[in-house]
Amino acid sequence: MQVTLISTSTYPSDQGIRTISSVLKKQGHKVKIVFMTLSEDYSKNYSREELIQLLNLCRESKLIGINSYASTAHRASRLISFLKKNTNIPIVYGGVHATISPEECIRHADIVCVGEGEDAIIDLVNAIEKKKSFDKIKNLWIKKAGKIIKNPVRNLIDNLDSLPLPDYDIEDHFILEKRKIIKFRERDLGGQIFFLTGRGCPYGCDYCSNSLFNQLYEGKRKKVLRWHSPEYIIEGVLYLKNKFPSLGYFDIRDDTFSLRPIEDIKKFCKLYKEKVNMRFKCLADPHTVSEEKIKLLVDAGCTDIIVGIQGSEKTNLEIYHRNQTDNHVLNAAKIINKYKNKLAIMYDVITCNPYEKPEHILNLIKLLRKLPKPYYLSVNNLVFFPGSKLDVRARREGIIKTEKDAAYQLNYWDRSKHILLKKRNIYLNLILNLMRGSVTEKRYGFMPNFLLNYLLKEKRIRKNLKNPLMSYFSLYAVSISDLTREKIIKPMYRSLPISFKVWYDKTRYRV
Repeated sequence: MQVTLISTSTYPSDQGIRTISSVLKKQGHKVKIVFMTLSEDYSKNYSREELIQLLNLCRESKLIGINSYASTAHRASRLISFLKKNTNIPIVYGGVHATISPEECIRHADIVCVGEGEDAIIDLVNAIEKKKSFDKIKNLWIKKAGKIIKNPVRNLIDNLDSLPLPDYDIEDHFILEKRKIIKFRERDLGGQIFFLTGRGCPYGCDYCSNSLFNQLYEGKRKKVLRWHSPEYIIEGVLYLKNKFPSLGYFDIRDDTFSLRPIEDIKKFCKLYKEKVNMRFKCLADPHTVSEEKIKLLVDAGCTDIIVGIQGSEKTNLEIYHRNQTDNHVLNAAKIINKYKNKLAIMYDVITCNPYEKPEHILNLIKLLRKLPKPYYLSVNNLVFFPGSKLDVRARREGIIKTEKDAAYQLNYWDRSKHILLKKRNIYLNLILNLMRGSVTEKRYGFMPNFLLNYLLKEKRIRKNLKNPLMSYFSLYAVSISDLTREKIIKPMYRSLPISFKVWYDKTRYRV
C-alpha cells in the first residue's frame, strides 16, 4: 500500500517518522516522506501554493501520516484542514504533540496516534488495506459519527533492536525549499545526522513532556529507559557513513547519553573507534558524568558535549522537581574541563521562568561564574509544553490564561519576545540572555566581566527590577539582534557548502 508521511519539523532530522517509514517498508508497503521544513519563526505557515504541491504528492496514497511538535502544531492543523477538504484519503496525526495533546489534535484529524506508533501504524495500514474497521486499534483515538473512541496504549517496545534502522533511502524523500517541494538531496542533511540511541527518561522534570509520557505508560512497560545495543548503533552509523560521504559527524540526541551503563559505553566506544572513526556529539547530565565515561567518549571521538544545568539548585529542586544540586554541576564541570583541549563544552540553561524569584536567577548566574572556563553557554527560554506538569500547574494557577501565554509558539531563542511575554524579573532575565555565547576568563558572550560586575551590583539590580524602563529599551536592541539572526545570518549559513558547515560547526563552540 502507498503511504505518505509528512514531517512539520523545521529541520529534516526527524528520526521518529523515518523509523515509522522503515517499519512500513519492512512489511512491504511503499512510503514517501515529505519534510515540510519552514523557518524557525513559528508564526510562519504554509502558503496555498505549497499545500497544492503537497496534495499532488499525496494523491496515490491510501493513508497520510502527519506529525508535529507543539511549536509546529498550527502548521500541522493547516495541512490537515487543507488535505481533508481536497481528498478523501484517511489522515493519522502522530508524533510528540499528538501524544501530549490528543484532545486538541482530534479536533483536526479523525485519527490520532497516542504514544509510540510503530505497531499501531502497521495495524492501521493492514485494516485499511483489508477494508476492515480500525476502531479498536490500541494507541489510536478515532473520531466517528460525532463521538471519540479513545483506545488505550499498548505495552512499550522493550527490545528496540527489533526495529529496523531509520529510513534514509532519500530517493523517495522530498523537502520543501524556497516554496517548492523538491527531491531530497544528500546536501539537505547539512553534513550531520541526528541519531537517537535510546528512548525514555527516568527524571520526568516538570517542564518536560517526558513527565507526561512516563504517566501515560505507567504499568505498560518493563523499564523506563530502553537502549539500542552498541552493535545496533554501530551498524546504523556505519551504514549512514558509507551512504553519505559528505557527513562530518553524528549528533547523538538522547536526552542524556551519559546515563548509559558504563559497560555499554565501553563497548560502544571500542566499536566506534575501531569501525567508524568519525567525530560525534552527545548530551550529558551532571548526575551521570564520571571520569571514566568522559575519558572513554573523548578517546572514541567525542568532540562536543552538551550538559543540561537548566536552573539554580532551588529552581531545579523546588520548581522543576529535578533532583540536581549545584555540587552535582560543579563536580561534573571539573571532570569535563580536564578535556577542554579536546572537547567543546556547552552548558544549557533555561531562563524566563515566571515561577522564579530574583534570587533563583542570581544563584544561577553565580553558579555559571564558578564553572571552569572556557565553555559555551546556551540560554534557552522556558516554554510550557501542553500536558507537562509545569503547564498543568501554570494553567491551574492562572499564569497561562491564553495559549499565547504558554510560549510554545515561540522559539526558545526569541529572547525579547519571551521576556516581554512573561513580564517577570525582566532585568535579570535580560542579563542572563546576554551572557550566552563563548565564555572565557574575560567575558560572557559579548559581555566583558567588568560590565557584568557593574550590572550585577545589588543597588542596580533592585532599582532595575523595580523600574524596568531601561530593560525595555535594551530589549529593543535584543529584538534587532534576533531579527538579524533569523533574516540574514541563518539564510546565509544555509547557502554555504557542506564542507564549510562541517568546519564551522567543529570550531564554533571552541574559544
